[in-house]
Amino acid sequence: MKLEDIGEQVLREYKSVKYFPFENEAGAPFILTSDPLSYLEAWLDNKLTAIQRDAGKTRDNLKKAQYFTQLSKDFYNSAKLAKMPSKGTLIYYSFINLTKVFLILRGYDLETKMEYHGLSLPSGSELKLKLANPNGGGISIFHEFSKIIGREIKNTDGVDIDFSDLLRSLPEVHEIGYALNLFPDTKRKFLPVEIKIRTNSARNKLFYTISYEKKFCKQMNVEKFEKGIFKEKLTPIEVENDPYKNHFKSILQVGYTKNSDTSWKMCYPKIIKDLNELNIVPMLTRNGYRFYIDLEASRLHRLSSVLAFAYY
Repeated sequence: MKLEDIGEQVLREYKSVKYFPFENEAGAPFILTSDPLSYLEAWLDNKLTAIQRDAGKTRDNLKKAQYFTQLSKDFYNSAKLAKMPSKGTLIYYSFINLTKVFLILRGYDLETKMEYHGLSLPSGSELKLKLANPNGGGISIFHEFSKIIGREIKNTDGVDIDFSDLLRSLPEVHEIGYALNLFPDTKRKFLPVEIKIRTNSARNKLFYTISYEKKFCKQMNVEKFEKGIFKEKLTPIEVENDPYKNHFKSILQVGYTKNSDTSWKMCYPKIIKDLNELNIVPMLTRNGYRFYIDLEASRLHRLSSVLAFAYY
């Protein structure tokens, strides 16, 4: 099979339909900005001006979200001018206020009961974080955030988080950690992949392909593609005119109607759900999003790891 015979990149209203795990619609435009907090402020302003006068609760939540967004922005701007360790503290408070914005927009009624960060630094241990008890009558920001983004953190799995595990779970610093030999006796686990959502020649079925460069076969445990969830969802395909990559095609194929809004709203989420189960991790770069498959099950969601890292 040749690369062009696998299927073509699917389009939605003349825009490429790509994989994004952000609950977006197929073909939705994405904006890269150098000032995301100002973009969030503008988004909240638009939401606030668009609501009806009688939407009291919604209006109050949006105003509260605006307040925490401003706090997040102020802490972040202050961090630019500070040195360590003050810089680290200010960045964490920027992150925790941004997390509160997210929770408020997901329906959490914050500032009505005692709130906890959800993490602590145990005395006598330099390389561990400790999970707080979330059952003390208040709300643990860390626990609730982890739960709502899809990977609930449970104290029953242990209350300690090793800092080295935290570092290794962040794709942004993963490679640096290996270069500094911080993770001896382990293999790299973030496999860079290319993901394409495709359609067949009749343009009535959606599926996806995943490929990675063969050079990573010696560095990572790519044999995991032959078993478990990967074997359940992917089938390998031979591509004769691309000898440098391994290619896989989704077993899932979803029927769709090209010009039907209803069909797209039903079918695209099925493709995204199937992809999300492969433990795909996005990383935002200056050139847009890059995607990795985490070849080892991590206890924390990547964003929870970022928050815990900032807290440390």
